Amino acid sequence: MTSAVRDQRGIRAQEAPARGLRRVVLPVGLAVGGVAVALIVQLVFDPFRTDIPLCVVYHLTGLHCPGCGAIRSVHALLAGDLLLALRSNVLIAAALPLTVAGFAVWTVRRARGWPTNLLPSQRVAYVLVAVIAVFTVLRNLSAFWFLAPISLVGA
Repeated sequence: MTSAVRDQRGIRAQEAPARGLRRVVLPVGLAVGGVAVALIVQLVFDPFRTDIPLCVVYHLTGLHCPGCGAIRSVHALLAGDLLLALRSNVLIAAALPLTVAGFAVWTVRRARGWPTNLLPSQRVAYVLVAVIAVFTVLRNLSAFWFLAPISLVGA
């Protein structure tokens, strides 16, 4: 039987949330696993030399979705080529540092025992959807050819 912490009036007090290293195991495990998978894929697969049709939207419609070129962009970032990453998919190249910063904030908040809400606010979600929609439309217009993903296969 567990004993509850009670104040002078006999009312059950709020127990402090767990803190410390135990709370960091999940974020560290996710980070290590993600980096390990990225590095293994980096060593085994080169999307600039192998043409693997991954985008169903592009193959069915001929239009580039917001994710087209994402694998090439991440591959170029891991190889240290920022310009090629931006040219492959500027949205992914810009989102990765923001994702890493958000992950770091989540890890620190979790380690300190502070409440964390991983979902964005409704306003932020609307802005993100709008940015993705505008990016998708622009990268399919000929005037914005530089936003379309590149493929160096066969070049």
